[in-house]
Amino acid sequence: MRAYATWIGIAVLCLIVYLAGDGIAAIFQFDRDAITRGEYWRLLTSHVTHLSFAHLTLNLLALALCTYVANPKHAVAYILAMWLWLMVFTGVGLYCYALDLNYYVGLSGALHGALLIAIVPSPYYSRFIRVLVVIVILGKVMWEQTSFYNDMGNAELIGGRTEARSHMLGAIAGLIWVLGYGCWKVYEQRKQPLEDE
Repeated sequence: MRAYATWIGIAVLCLIVYLAGDGIAAIFQFDRDAITRGEYWRLLTSHVTHLSFAHLTLNLLALALCTYVANPKHAVAYILAMWLWLMVFTGVGLYCYALDLNYYVGLSGALHGALLIAIVPSPYYSRFIRVLVVIVILGKVMWEQTSFYNDMGNAELIGGRTEARSHMLGAIAGLIWVLGYGCWKVYEQRKQPLEDE
């Protein structure tokens, strides 16, 4: 239950920041000039800040999907570390890679990684379903990096342009986490027989 409460806590934090108004949003959002001046917290807090209620709602629905898919047996520390990794990697990635990007808000980048982390090791879905979800997410991310994708397609709904590079960075962060966690699990399994001897 505590694992679910941690996921719900992310949603509550996003809601509180939104309800706090534009003043807090201005302090929390990704602002390249401010980050360059040393306001590094924005690399993390920009992910819990949103453009509009519709933007927040879409991200909270995606977060609910991640929560539903995720293994509830994961420790709270695991979930918090995962979210910290996804947010920091995506924030720093945008700062270093998207040099033309001056402002950014939203959880969607980290959510792409969170869904990968939730589904890949899940014991509740078949290998076929897990592989299919990974293919769909990675296919979506790659399509968004092409000229066929219209990043202004949802602008009227969410109140601004979709920053597809955050989705790519979040997915990369998710894959790195999955690979690292998988290697660690293999190491733990191989180490166990040696300890039993």
